[in-house]
Amino acid sequence: MAANGAVSVETKRKIASALGKHFSVSPQSESLSDVGNSDVKSLYSNILKLSGKSTPLNGQDEVMKWIGFSESFPQDSKACCQALSRLDDELLVKSVLLANGLTPSEADVIVFSAIHSFVIGLPQSEKEKFLHVFRWMDYIQHKEDFGELFEKIPLEKDEFVPQVRDAPSVGKLEADLNAKKIGQNTKKAEADQTANKSEPENSKKKVQAKKESTEEKKKPTEEKKKPATTEVLEKDKELSVSLLNLQVGLIRKAWKHPSADSLLVEEIDVGEGKVRQVVSGLAKYYSPEQLTNRRVVLITNVKPGKLRDVMSEGLVNSNYTFHCHAIIFTTFCMLSKFIQHFNAISQASRPLLYA
Repeated sequence: MAANGAVSVETKRKIASALGKHFSVSPQSESLSDVGNSDVKSLYSNILKLSGKSTPLNGQDEVMKWIGFSESFPQDSKACCQALSRLDDELLVKSVLLANGLTPSEADVIVFSAIHSFVIGLPQSEKEKFLHVFRWMDYIQHKEDFGELFEKIPLEKDEFVPQVRDAPSVGKLEADLNAKKIGQNTKKAEADQTANKSEPENSKKKVQAKKESTEEKKKPTEEKKKPATTEVLEKDKELSVSLLNLQVGLIRKAWKHPSADSLLVEEIDVGEGKVRQVVSGLAKYYSPEQLTNRRVVLITNVKPGKLRDVMSEGLVNSNYTFHCHAIIFTTFCMLSKFIQHFNAISQASRPLLYA
């Protein structure tokens, strides 16, 4: 860049070429070949006219805002870092700059072109300070076809390995069930042998049993509930989050349930070659338009069934953050907590899972 806050001719040429590729404008056009005397706003307006397209009314101010950001992007290293910090804050809850789902806009192309030459030279220690900026730039450079216009920005990505405890094998569960059955049969046989003893002994035992029964009725009700509590704890121990088949899917289509106002019906693509139809209770929190083209976590190993006469082939996790595509570990933790504390979560004001 020529002066602090002034866009160099080389940067304007890259912005014009990137916009031309974004809008499918021929590189031989006058707007792309003569950029020396034009500012970024003029370049954008001319290329937009050549493409025959127009900016939506609700997005014009946002595009102008990011054009101003690009034109004022400084040359000084310290000032550049401060500008990147502001951009990083903007991208905290966004996938793209205009917040229109996952589709890059002309604002993304202009800002990417303006800061690329500075960003690509940052060391890894500096890159770690602007995680959202580099996540966004990595997404744009793979989503937009810039050809050889920009050098690819290398990123070091940590491999995510979820840690889940081992689920009990089917063989072990069958062995435990067989052991319980053997124990029950043994107790029954011992009871039968005791019943065959002499009648005097039986009479004494009947009297003793009546006394014990009377004493048991006087015990607090809490002691009677202990076996049920123990049984619930034993069942919780057998549950594991690894029993769930979790897949990230893209909602291709969503509409209201024909016979239930609180339900929505979605067609979700999880990469199986066909979409899954899922009924969820998200109508209180999202409209069909808000869900379309958004990503969700789907539990796919559940038995398909009808909900109010509409077939459902999965369970949607509504607490998945739509704009953060890599934070799957959070979902694992929430589902694990849900399984371990089922009774407590089921009383929450907003349920975690919706069928």
